[in-house]
Amino acid sequence: MQKLIIRILILTMLISCSGKRTEQISVEHHQSESKPLEVLLFGTFHFANFNPVNNGDILIVNYRDILNKKEQSELEIIAEKIKTYHPDKIFVEYPYYLQNKLDSTYTSFSTKDYSKEKRNEITQLAFRIAKKLNHKKIYAMDYRTSFRYDSLIQQMEKAKQFDLIAKDSIELARLENTENKLFASDKPLSEIFYHYNNPKHRKEDINWYVNLANQGGEEGNFVGAYLASEWYRRNLYMYSIIQKAVEKGDKRIMILAGSSHIAMFKGFIDYTPDWKTVELREIIHE
Repeated sequence: MQKLIIRILILTMLISCSGKRTEQISVEHHQSESKPLEVLLFGTFHFANFNPVNNGDILIVNYRDILNKKEQSELEIIAEKIKTYHPDKIFVEYPYYLQNKLDSTYTSFSTKDYSKEKRNEITQLAFRIAKKLNHKKIYAMDYRTSFRYDSLIQQMEKAKQFDLIAKDSIELARLENTENKLFASDKPLSEIFYHYNNPKHRKEDINWYVNLANQGGEEGNFVGAYLASEWYRRNLYMYSIIQKAVEKGDKRIMILAGSSHIAMFKGFIDYTPDWKTVELREIIHE
């Protein structure tokens, strides 16, 4: 009798373990079959920089006026393409703590002529696309950190890192020359956006922080590493804001930001297994 009871208990345990294993396999199978979240990366130049007074970037570039008729026509085509792609959420480089202000601005926004509206990518692209999709909200995700470029150069001079300073000057001049030629050309706006979103440009963006800025300062002085780490911190915080805003039903999102931010996000997403990047060229060429 005792042996029979023991056999029954063993059989019950085996059936229970088998059921749990079947359930685990079913869950794993479901997870492997679920599609990753698609993230459309849209790196851009800042439209407001057309007016040099508004240019807070290091580079001095003669940007095109996005309010011109030709550029407006191209923006409309791009917006229609992204409308067809249908992102569930659009994230923009706007202070996240001012989300209520962005909500109010977006909700009350209405226009029949974008050439008479603000010269910035949030209005000209994000609002344009979101209104076409009848989105109720645009998502702010910017988080500012310290970026003391002037202190970096001062400490490099103090450390007599003149070769590094020269390297920085040469690299900035090269980038300025490349971008000025690009904007002076007759290339369509889409080609300019492709430039800001290609792997080479993204690598050059990150390279400046890791390979140049990070070395700045005397031994024991980490002004360069601090600047680079603050840039990484800013983008990690922004990425965290995006991650927390994504909901279960979202299948696609779009991130619109300066190309340097997008370069960082591409790296973060590559380490996020249930997310995958979609490039602008893929959408516009469809």
